[in-house]
Amino acid sequence: MVDDSTIVYAGAEAGTQTELINPNEIAAMAKQPSHKPPKDDNRKYLWVIFASIAVLALFAAVILIGVQIHNHRQQQLAQEHARCESAMTALNEKAKQYEALRDGDGAAAGAISDIQVTDSGTVKLLDEQLKAQTPSATSCAVSSIDQYDARIQQIHDHEEWYDAHMRSLQEAVDGVNDSKRLKEVEEATATLDDTLREAQTTLDLTRGQVADEATWNRLSDLYAKAQQAEAGGKLDEITSVEQEIKTAIGDVNASRDKKVAEDERKAREEAQKKAQAEADRKKAQDQSNKDNNRDNGGNKENNRR
Repeated sequence: MVDDSTIVYAGAEAGTQTELINPNEIAAMAKQPSHKPPKDDNRKYLWVIFASIAVLALFAAVILIGVQIHNHRQQQLAQEHARCESAMTALNEKAKQYEALRDGDGAAAGAISDIQVTDSGTVKLLDEQLKAQTPSATSCAVSSIDQYDARIQQIHDHEEWYDAHMRSLQEAVDGVNDSKRLKEVEEATATLDDTLREAQTTLDLTRGQVADEATWNRLSDLYAKAQQAEAGGKLDEITSVEQEIKTAIGDVNASRDKKVAEDERKAREEAQKKAQAEADRKKAQDQSNKDNNRDNGGNKENNRR
């Protein structure tokens, strides 16, 4: 223990304060424990740490939610794009079908003139259908869901256009073809009527006047068949039977000519036979007369003797 008697006091100097240095106090201060922060400071530090962690967690949550929203949006965009591509595939298929009809049967029917049909209105209607403006080209090159919805709706509208015009174009094509077929039936029927009149005349004039009765009977059967074909109004049947009747008329006329030729030959042969018989009779008569004259001359000679 330090004795207070050993305390040394500093000498006073002008302009300074005299300080007393106590070694015991310095030693006592050295033995005191280190300074600890108060409990309030500890709590403050903990709240700072917890707040920092909470901010970091919130920031991480915001980032995670942002990533999830982005991924969800990208997934939705991918689904909408796939739906759009599927609609585009269906649209392209319908467009190809329409173009095939327009460039195929439509173009063929479009080459038919109004003088080849019974109703010229069908030709005008088809011409209007062939001139219809097809929808503008579209694609799935968009960047938002709203744009995809609008584009898909546009694609569906285009599909409806192709559906409607496919039906109307097909109806116009059928109308022209049916009208042309009807005109052909009318013309074929008129031609068949002329052939039937010729056939009837031939049948009347050659009844019993043919070499082969089978040819006459066939023409008669075809005449009845042709009348049925006319009633049915089928172009193929009318055209076919008309050709058959023409051939049958030719066969009947040939058979008649053959019979006429045979009858003429027989008549000539009969005439020749009669002429030969007459000639033979006359010759025999002449010979008989000569013989009689000779006999009579001989008798007269005998009588003179």
